[in-house]
Amino acid sequence: MRTAAITLVTLAVLAGGLAASLWLASFFLYASLRINPLRAGLWGWLEAALAWHDGVMPNGGRRLAGAALFGVLLAFGGPAVGLRVLWERSGQRRLYGSARFASDAEIRKAGLL
Repeated sequence: MRTAAITLVTLAVLAGGLAASLWLASFFLYASLRINPLRAGLWGWLEAALAWHDGVMPNGGRRLAGAALFGVLLAFGGPAVGLRVLWERSGQRRLYGSARFASDAEIRKAGLL
């Protein structure tokens, strides 16, 4: 049961990452073509790739590849880098320690007053 749950969560994360990368690729492609990128939608990049394949968009190969690269890097790389930073900082000591002034109660408890 645990293996099935892990598999389903992994597939859900991958599907979400794929959807995010498609939308980001469409966004960057539309921005590079000087079209309003907010109107790109989820399938904009795929439609442009099919148009390029059919010869309708002859000079769009580099833009398609660049948009796909940026989309995948942001969709999968951004959260991975964020998790890596959080993971490293969670077990790390503070750089300059955690010094602070003692309260009156702590001074009395230590017998200094």
